[in-house]
Amino acid sequence: MWVQMLLASLGLLLPAWLIWRAVSTARTLEKRLAQGDATLLNDDRFKVDRVTLGPAGTELIEDVQFVSVVAPSYQQGGGPHS
Repeated sequence: MWVQMLLASLGLLLPAWLIWRAVSTARTLEKRLAQGDATLLNDDRFKVDRVTLGPAGTELIEDVQFVSVVAPSYQQGGGPHS
């Protein structure tokens, strides 16, 4: 009888932990979204599939790949050809 109780407890513990983890992850995600956390774009736990809310006039463009461009920095008093 004790073995059955132990197995039943374990059988309930795993689903309870999975539900708690899902709720906790959802809360964390909502908090990070509200804060505008840009690191979400590189977080392996989340995948940005589609942006559906933006400022007025925002257009959705499918399958766009973004490229980060870094402008060269110049020292004070110098230019690109100094």
